[in-house]
Parts: sequence; C-alpha cells; structure tokens
Amino acid sequence: MGMIRLKNVSKYYYSKGIIASGISRVNLDLDAGEFVVITGESGSGKSTLLNVISGLDTYEEGEMYIEGNETSHYTASDFEGYRQQYISCIFQSFNLVSSYTVYQNVALAMQIDGYEPAEIRKKVNDIIRKVGLYEFRNRKVSKLSGGQKQRVAIARALAKDTKILVADEPTGNLDSESAEGIVELLTDIASDKLVIVVTHNYEQFKDHATRIIKMHDGKIVEDTGAATAGFAGEALPEYGRRSARAEKRTEKKTKKKSITYGTQLKLGVRNTFNLPAKFLLLLLVFLFVVTAVSAQYVSVKKQKDTVSEVGWNNYFTNYDPKRVVVEKQDKSAFTKADYEALENAPHVEKLIREDIMYDSSVFIENKDFSFYGYVLNINNLEQTPDIGGLPQADDEVVLSGYDDGWTFGENPEDLIGKSFKVSTDGGKEQKVKIAGIVFLGSGEDSDSMYSENSMIYFSDPLIAEVRKGMYATNSTTTMMINGTEQTVYPGMGGLNVNDNVPEGYILLPTSYDPMFKDGYAAGKEMQLRAKALYYDQELTLMIMGTYGEKTFERKTGLKNLAEHDGEVYINEMDFRRLYEKGSFQASVFVDDTKNLEGMKDMLERGGYHALVLKDHINNYMNEEIVSIIQLPMAVIVCLAVFFIAYFVIRLILKSRGVYFATLRMLGMGKEPARRIMRVELVLDCMISYALFILFIYLNRIGVVNSVQLMDHLTYLTMRDYIILAAILLVMSVLISGRFMRSIFRSSAMGTYREEA
Repeated sequence: MGMIRLKNVSKYYYSKGIIASGISRVNLDLDAGEFVVITGESGSGKSTLLNVISGLDTYEEGEMYIEGNETSHYTASDFEGYRQQYISCIFQSFNLVSSYTVYQNVALAMQIDGYEPAEIRKKVNDIIRKVGLYEFRNRKVSKLSGGQKQRVAIARALAKDTKILVADEPTGNLDSESAEGIVELLTDIASDKLVIVVTHNYEQFKDHATRIIKMHDGKIVEDTGAATAGFAGEALPEYGRRSARAEKRTEKKTKKKSITYGTQLKLGVRNTFNLPAKFLLLLLVFLFVVTAVSAQYVSVKKQKDTVSEVGWNNYFTNYDPKRVVVEKQDKSAFTKADYEALENAPHVEKLIREDIMYDSSVFIENKDFSFYGYVLNINNLEQTPDIGGLPQADDEVVLSGYDDGWTFGENPEDLIGKSFKVSTDGGKEQKVKIAGIVFLGSGEDSDSMYSENSMIYFSDPLIAEVRKGMYATNSTTTMMINGTEQTVYPGMGGLNVNDNVPEGYILLPTSYDPMFKDGYAAGKEMQLRAKALYYDQELTLMIMGTYGEKTFERKTGLKNLAEHDGEVYINEMDFRRLYEKGSFQASVFVDDTKNLEGMKDMLERGGYHALVLKDHINNYMNEEIVSIIQLPMAVIVCLAVFFIAYFVIRLILKSRGVYFATLRMLGMGKEPARRIMRVELVLDCMISYALFILFIYLNRIGVVNSVQLMDHLTYLTMRDYIILAAILLVMSVLISGRFMRSIFRSSAMGTYREEA
C-alpha cells in the first residue's frame, strides 16, 4: 500500500435538498516520488478529489488510508493535524492573507509548524528568491498582480516541509516562461515527495508527469503514464507507475511541532492593527459596550442613593413619609361608606380619594398659557386662594404652584376667569375656567422645575371625566373581530367618541371589511373589551358600517380624514361603560409616622391592603426593591448589549472568517486559532476600556465636561472598575469562542466556501 490509498471513496454535496456527486467510488493508490497530473473537463471531479486527498473536504463512502491508517473516523481536528503533517497546498484562488506582506504569508506556513524565527527568516527568504519575488517581499499581497499572487501561493506551499504537495491549477495565472519554471520546480520536489497537480493545461506537464489520471463525471476513466498519454509508451501497473526515486523516501515518521504561544500572541497583535477599518469599528463597538454596561451599573447605584436620600420611587411620585396607599382586598371600587370610614379612622390627618390621579399629571392650556400639575379633588384644598376665589361651578378649577414669574407668568391675575381645555384620551375635550390661584412660595428653595408641587383642584364631575381618560390610557383595550383580537388605543388614531354613532353601535374604517368572510363589516357583531388591574369590561356592539374617503364626513360629522385616519368611533355612553369606573385606590395620611404600623394593622383587619410608603423607601427595603426590579433589568440590558455586540462583531469579523479558514487549510487547529482571535478581541477591548478611563480622567481634570461621566466618578469605585474590566474580558473570550465554533463546525473547505 502506498502513501495514500482511496478505496471506493465517494463525496456528495448537499444544497437545498438536492444531492450532487463530487466523486463516485474512486480507487487510487499514490506514493512518494510520483508526479501525478489529474485532468478532465470542468465539473469532472478533479478539485473534489484533490480536496478529499488533502483533507480539506470530508468523504461520505469508502475509505482513505494514509500510510496504511484509516481516516473514516477522523474528526475535523484529526484532519487539521493531517494537513499540518502531510499536506502543502497551492490553491487555484490563492487563499492568501491580503493584509499580510509576501514575507508574512510565506512565513505563516512555517509559523504554524512551530519553526524558530531564525530558521523561518532564512528559509522564507530563500524560497521567495526561488519564485522570483524577493524584491516584493515587504509588499502587501493586495498590491500584487494575479501572477505574483500565484507565486506567493507556491512559495508558501514550498515553505511547508511535508510529504505531499497538492496544487490546483498552479500555473493558471503565469506566463509560459514562469509556468515552465514552476513545473521544473515541482518536478524537482517530486524526487522524494508525492506531488499531485490538477490542471486543464496537460501540455505543460506531459514531459514531467510520472502519471496521468483522467476524470469524467466524478470517476477515473484513465490512469496512465506520460508516455502512454502522449507517446507510444506502455501502461502503468495497477496503482500507476512509480519512479525509481520513490525508493529513496524515508519511512521514518516525525511529528511536527505546533505553533508556539509567542507566535499566537504575535499574530493576534498583528491582526488587531493590520486592518485599520476593522480595528476602528471594533473599537467603537467595545466603547459602546463599556459605556452601556457602566451606565447601567451607575444607574443602579445612583437609583439606590436617590431613593434613599429623597424618598423617591418609580411608582409614587408624590412621596410623603405619612402616606399609606390603600386598596380593597376584593379589588372592588371604593364606596361613600368606605371613604367615610377611612376619614373618621383614628390618627387620619387627611384622605386623598383619587389616589390614581395624585401621582398622575395633566395639562390645561389655551393659546396663551399652559399649566402642568397633579390632580386633586377640590375638597382637598386646604387654604384660600391668594388670587381669585373658590370655584362656584363644576367647570371651575383652582391652580396651586410657585410664584416664580415662570409658572403663572408675570401677571397671574390675568388668568382668573379665562377658559382652558383639558384633553382626555378618547373622551371629549373638557372646558374649564380658572377660579383661583394658590401660591406655594417663590420656588427659590426648590432644586426642580416645581412640577411635583403643582396641583390642579377639580370638581367631582371633572374628576370623573379625567379619571375616565386615565383609565382609558392605562387599560388594555381590544376588539374581537371574527375570532381575531385587535388592540386599539383610545385617543387620536384609535378609539374615540362620536355623537353620530348611536348607542350600542360602532363605526369602523373600511380597512376592517376584509376581516369578515363576505368582505363587509356592516351589520356584524363584535366585542369591545377594556381590561385593567381592577376591572374587566366587555361590550357587544353592532357594526353600523364603515367609512372611507368619500363617506367619512357624512358618517362622522368630522372633516380632514388624514387627521383621523384609522380611528374607531363609539357612542359616548358606550365609552363611559368601558372606562367610567369608580376609584379603586386611595391614600391615607396619618398624623404622625409613629402611628403607621398601627394604621396598617387596622386597615388590614378592616378588609384593605395597605402599602406604607415609608417602609418602601428606607435603606433596607430600597436595596431589596432595586435587587428585585432594577438588577434583573440591568442584567437583561447587559445581556442584550452582549448579543448586539456579538452580532455586530460577527459582521465586522466576516472578513476574518476567510483568514481563519485559510489557517485551517494550512493545518492550524481550533485552539491556536481561538487564542489568536482571543488576543485580537481582548486587545481591542482593553484599548477601548483604556480610552473610556481616559475620558473619565479628562472629565475629572476639567478637560471634558460631561454629567454622565461625572456620575461615573461619583458612584464607581476601584472595585467597580475592576469588575467592569473583568466583564469585558469575559465578553471578549465568549465572543471569540462562539466565533471559532462557527469557523470549525464543518470541513475546512466547507468553512472556506461559506465565509468566502
């Protein structure tokens, strides 16, 4: 048995459910000292056979023996070792590293084999001279012509001291004189090695080949010596005629060394900077990662401090240490009797009936003035207005805010008696008049825009209307049409009140017609449902019809369809049935914080749930709240950043896929390739981190002025910076690992085809 033996070997390709044969049941025996030329028309299987022999592609049937050893059980790692030990390749498409110089490309083959630097320098320069490229040794391959690239590919193959050299069209890009020199060189190499050449140009090799193999349709149809193919010679024996020089080959097997850790580091550093565009893009991605992760970390710590120091949280804007938020245990609405019981309970200082509005704000406005504040019932007004008086009608309101020349303008008295509108989602605009204004002071002691202290005192009817709009905003409203659930949002572009629509009916745009079997919505029934924390209301409505461009004004009484495109209309009474609910949440204020626990116990026994805000603002509970709510969100954000970074980096590294596929073809294993990738990403990551630290330092000394960076100085400790660096390092390692798994998930040639 020779050096390479194929026994009934077949290779198939799979693409989109179609199976194609590359080679079929090939039997072949090859040995050192042979100069084998494989010919045949395009698609005959020449390159496939070469790829299988060189271990670049797997095979599906039969057995390939390497010096008598079976390879059908070989893993991808085994074939990498086989290529490093046995194979030198000259590729038709060169497979060079364009960002490397001629010298670096040729040296790469020897670096993978673990040669010493001094030995590499001597041998590489000799080989570059031999192929006539010494004057171009420091030029990047991307600057060379096709013929020069072919010579570099040949030089790289010669730099590997292996028993087998395979070449796919090695003279395809060379002039006749250069081609002849390469043929002579390959002939000399074949004195003690196995040389296999695939070519269309048989004439260049006929005087040098010891064996000619002709292929057709994936099979060997002729296996003869050069004399038989071109001259009147005799046929070869069963496995081809071997040159007498084959007897000179040594049987001693020596295992090559692997690429050194120093070389892996060197290649990783080189790859970091040799493509400036790629380096800058990775730098920006890692800067984004370090900025996003650190900002999220600072946000968590800042939130803890803010809540702890000023008693603020995400749910209750108007914090008061005496406040207890109350709801009924059965989730039902408060009744008049409930309010009276709460107001008359011991140690109750005051009661806010419309608690949901106490933490919600609305605008009142006209063309000259707008005011932003929280809503309270007029019964909660505790002092006489400084300007104007108390409301005398249901549509009158009192405003409360700072007398700072900005909140109410320079002449607040001019606002008294003026009309304004209050908009509520889905409902009609409410007209109000300002009856009086209460001043809270000048606002000089406040460090905010005072809005958390601004109040609007409404009458009961106005409260009900505003509450209806808030419920509409905070409810999940759906339409069940022909078995399909559609979400609709109250307000512009969604669900609205229209007086032209009778009670019990709904008017839809024509876009809903196709949702019904016969293509017409009119006359069909549908369900409209509003679901919130405290209630679930459903209405069955009849579709009165649909409107289009020509019928919109007639059916709705409105103009300008473009401003109301897609809106759904119901009667005001039906809108009220959906959203005009009672109050489900109230706030009790105790006369002294020492009575909070007693108040909570009393409320719980009385059938209420009680939330004491002070208990949810202190240090212990705040840390717990942040842990339960913010920390998981921070983790989710960081994971999202990781995956975004991975996919962006994967796109940036797309060009590196060809590079690492080439390293595989040259015999590099998965672990060395992973280390090179890891060095490249970690270096990019650490440079980004260093720039991040530099910006923070510049902010500290005043060169840069950024509030966000100042927060980093305030809230991050040295331990935090170390943890952040560790997170980025782990991220880099994980990304490099995932990237390498994609590079090594199939055969070397399969990976190269995919990446290229």
